[in-house]
Amino acid sequence: MLSNRIRRLAPPPRPVPLPIICAAMLGTTGGFGALFMIMGLVFSIIFTRGYRPLEDVRLALSHDTAEGRVTRVVESNATENDVTVYEYVYSFTTRREEKMTGRSFSTGRRWSNGSSVPVEYVPDAPYISRIEGARTSMFSPWVLFVLIFPAVGGALFLSAAIGGLRQVILLRHGKVADARITSTRPTNTTVNGVPILEYAYEIQTSMGAVADGKAKAFPSDRLGDEETEPALYLPSNPDRSTLVDAISVSYPLDVDGLSGQWITGEGKQKTMLYILAWVAALLLGGYWILSLLGIIR
Repeated sequence: MLSNRIRRLAPPPRPVPLPIICAAMLGTTGGFGALFMIMGLVFSIIFTRGYRPLEDVRLALSHDTAEGRVTRVVESNATENDVTVYEYVYSFTTRREEKMTGRSFSTGRRWSNGSSVPVEYVPDAPYISRIEGARTSMFSPWVLFVLIFPAVGGALFLSAAIGGLRQVILLRHGKVADARITSTRPTNTTVNGVPILEYAYEIQTSMGAVADGKAKAFPSDRLGDEETEPALYLPSNPDRSTLVDAISVSYPLDVDGLSGQWITGEGKQKTMLYILAWVAALLLGGYWILSLLGIIR
């Protein structure tokens, strides 16, 4: 039985192989969350490109006005409420005789090429400007609704990472115990139509104390196939525990009979996926933030 093999586990602290760490940190929803987060960031970059709220704030706080002239009118492919968004390229001269150009946007056409227009600009940063009554970005602030998607994906990804970290701590510092499953119920979370189950159980520590615990996992023939399931708990806090077979790995965790260390058939796929998810999130998220701040144009 698996539980008998788990009993040979070396005393803590013990090393946890990287593939097991990454698989545990992805958990049951982390992979889906990472995909949702990355796709959401890509769409956020596309739809909020050029949106710089800090420039609007600076213009609202302090600005001078100069007479400008529209040099080009472009009908964009974007619409708001089925009304076309227009881009206006204009030139103006500041009070310091600096010749500047800028771009503004409006929903529906308001000016023509060659029109004289009042231009608002920030005195100490005249590259921040807009035609009075227009906006600095192609879209109005409502476009920020797209951030819902990377936010939801990021929440799932980080939640899985936090839960996985707790499991990794148990794999490294936990003590082996037998767990008796007392109930099983489906949660409200499903992945690809498969519900995640919550297993309630109780364990008896080496000191004879009884502690209750809960673990979430996909339905598996590895859970409930034994009268008692192998579990890990923290000796300093028996309420922190998990079922070994509820840890989100593709293959059952086993223990080397000679060294007492964790072994698994887990390959490098989840390790690469986890690393790529973090790299993509940091690069895309960083690019979006720098673009929003106007550092990248």
